Formats: sequence, C-alpha cells, structure tokens
Amino acid sequence: MSEEADAGDFASMDSGMSARRSWSLIDVGAADDNGGVHAADAWWSAIDPRLLERIDSLLCTDQLIAAVFLLRQEGPRQPPPGLYEAQDLLVERRAELDRQGLLKPAPPPLTTAQLIEKAEAVTAPIVAVEAFWDGDTQGWFVVLVAIVRRPGRSHDHFDEAPLTVLQHGSDIRLFNGQVPPWPEAQQAIEQGRAVAQHVGVPFHFASPGEPSDDMPRWWDTQPG
Repeated sequence: MSEEADAGDFASMDSGMSARRSWSLIDVGAADDNGGVHAADAWWSAIDPRLLERIDSLLCTDQLIAAVFLLRQEGPRQPPPGLYEAQDLLVERRAELDRQGLLKPAPPPLTTAQLIEKAEAVTAPIVAVEAFWDGDTQGWFVVLVAIVRRPGRSHDHFDEAPLTVLQHGSDIRLFNGQVPPWPEAQQAIEQGRAVAQHVGVPFHFASPGEPSDDMPRWWDTQPG
C-alpha cells in the first residue's frame, strides 16, 4: 500500500470517528469456539520485541492511532491487517497492559472551586468563559479558558487565559461505543457556567454535543 493510500486511510479513520463504529473490547478479548484469543496470542508472539516495546509505549500514553499506524507499517504480517483489525488487536493489547498496571494514570481533574480560584488570579479583565474542542493523536478533549480583554495571538482585541483541559478517555471510546454523549463536554458546561456566573460574564460553548475544531470562537460572535 502506498504512503498516499495509508495517509488517506488514516485521515478517514480520524475524521470518520463520527461514524462511531462500535468495536467492543469483548469482541477481541473474550475466548470463543473459534480460538480468537489463541490467534491474538500467536500474533503478538510473532512481533519483534523491539517493535512491541514501541507499540506498548504508544498504548501506555493512549496514542492508539499512532500505534495502529506503526503496527500496519512494521508488523510481521504481509499484507498488513486492515485498520479495524489492527485496532481490535491493539485494544486487546491495551487491556492487557491495563491489567498489568502499566497504563499512565490520569491526573485528578480540577474542582470547580479550584477553577474559580484560577479565574480570580487572572489579572486582565475577563469578558467571557469559553469551552471549545481540540484534539491530537490521543483523541478529542475540551479546553476551558477565560477570555480576557487584551490583544492575543488569534484576535486583535481578545486573548485567552487557560483554566483546564478536560478529557475522560482516549479515542478508543469512539471505537467501542462509549461516546457520545461526551462526559467532558457535560463537565465543561457545568464548571464553565459556574465560573462564568461567579465572575459575572457569559459562558460560550459552540458545539457541546459533538466534537469539532471548526466552530466559531466567542470573539467571532462579537461585533466588529
């Protein structure tokens, strides 16, 4: 498969998350009459230990898409497994790493009281509190910021002061049907509104129901 085809496949895989194909951990982790677990064991035993270490490193930091790409590019089987077959194998592998206690623990989220304290520490005048989606190779997350009146990188008159980033899991949730709804969006709404009410400014979240990084920001809604 050409690099162009692979790039197209992964772009489709990433943007096609909205299709929310439900690939359950049970599908790849439960033993059945067809010997599915034994086949998976044979697959992992055939992988070069150095490649397995690189894959495990990606999975331990929730970089599933990067691990899928690596497995398909450098795995022992030719032709390489399809996108969803590779994903199934890696979800099973990640579950095994989790059982071994090797996954990176997530830091505890900030409380609403702590977010209010952060907002109170902002020295520039706060004009709004905003939540918006962003994403990377680990998946979607919600960024919560205080919009302040001062020139910024993205606007001549407004800037943003970070409050927190909310993510309740990796992109694996898109494959196994855990989302939607998105718990980080609901948390952003609850905490963002509370901070905005405390400060006395409006709260803005352009796309609470579905991840999108192409939505208008708060300052885009303001007149000239």
